[in-house]
Amino acid sequence: MRLPLPKSLGGQTILILLVGLVVSHFLGLAIYSLDRKEVVLTTEAVDVAERIVGVVTLLQRLPSEWREDVVRGSDNRAFRVTLSSKATAADIDGSDDVTYEVTQFLQGQLVEWPKDKLLVKFERGPFGQPRPATEATGNYPSSATQPSDTGKFYDHLYVSAQLEDGRWLNFIGAIPRANDFWPGLLGGYILSVAIGVGLLTMWLVARVTAPLSAFAAAAGRLGKDIHAEPLPETGPTEVVQASRAFNEMQKSLQRLIENRTQMLAAISHDLRTPVTMLRLRGELMADGEERAKVIETLDEMESMIASALELAKGTFHDEPQRRVDLSALVASICDDMADAGAAIEFDPPDQTLVPCRRIALKRAFTNLIENAAKYGDVARVQVATLQDAVEVTVDDDGPGIPEDQLDRVFLPFYRIDESRSSDGGGVGLGLSIAQAIVHSHGGTIHAENRSSGGLRMRVWLPN
Repeated sequence: MRLPLPKSLGGQTILILLVGLVVSHFLGLAIYSLDRKEVVLTTEAVDVAERIVGVVTLLQRLPSEWREDVVRGSDNRAFRVTLSSKATAADIDGSDDVTYEVTQFLQGQLVEWPKDKLLVKFERGPFGQPRPATEATGNYPSSATQPSDTGKFYDHLYVSAQLEDGRWLNFIGAIPRANDFWPGLLGGYILSVAIGVGLLTMWLVARVTAPLSAFAAAAGRLGKDIHAEPLPETGPTEVVQASRAFNEMQKSLQRLIENRTQMLAAISHDLRTPVTMLRLRGELMADGEERAKVIETLDEMESMIASALELAKGTFHDEPQRRVDLSALVASICDDMADAGAAIEFDPPDQTLVPCRRIALKRAFTNLIENAAKYGDVARVQVATLQDAVEVTVDDDGPGIPEDQLDRVFLPFYRIDESRSSDGGGVGLGLSIAQAIVHSHGGTIHAENRSSGGLRMRVWLPN
């Protein structure tokens, strides 16, 4: 199962930064917490050792008959002091860096004390389980107890020092363990840092990725309108260079399409003169089959010239975009064709506004509906509003198109003589013109065969 990762570049950048930040802070605080605990533990142990030095020094200076009273007076729940014939520290299986630190400290303070008569052991308490105040566990002697605050965890320092009379002076010091950072403190700290840095990161990433969004928007505008506003050439050096390159590309496309349109217009104009001359000569010919063929050929040439020019204008024109009621536009086309005798079925829905170039879009739908009525006997037109687009479908009752040729019908001058009659005088540019106009509006168009027979042209236009 894949995690639902953000799809946007900004979201992924923020996620990477936050994950790296949380992991680095977690590891840093974990290392700091462990080191801090060791430092606090050693300091507490040395503090206990200082109390032991004080008691031992006092007992050395007092008469031996006072020792029992001093021991009883020094004994409490957190700092046990006993006199016995046995060394308590000898029964403890403990060894640690703390043991070394405390031993060095005691030997430095009690210089004259024989090293073999001074035993030091440090035992760590069970992690995650506080010892009850009244319960002796493990190697603790029955006299050992804990401070009254049983909500904390304690480690214990054992020190046994042998006196000159052979008895052992035993010390048991309860050392409170330093609190862990987690889960409360660590979680709260990381959460607050993640929120603060996350908000700042979102703002910075939004500023950094804004040019990418601007490029995407500019590319979308360019696909719909070749004369769209150019990108502002501001910002960091790389953004300025990319914006300048994009604007240069847009100008090159404008020049290319303008040159193509001018070329087609010039060809159309230049061809009209010899075609007109040929038509005059044809009209002067004697009536007959040859004269009819010449006139028919000249008519077809004029139709091809006009259609080629219309194709060029379908992808490049100066008509401004505005919001148009698409339902009313399609209804006007259907009404005009119905008045001309075509079989049209259309039930106009409520108002459907789309941003478009009205004249160009009318030309596209006229071609589609005219083809359906001419080659499919009847044209059934529907307009439906989707979530973010408007769908227009044009159905007919014709023979349809072979599946392997559905995409090819939009190619210029492509005709399917087997399924569509060419008696109407078409030259195979109607669908190409419609496709070019729909694409220039940021929409899509495709053909499909209906299961009940006939062809369906489906058009999507963004609203």
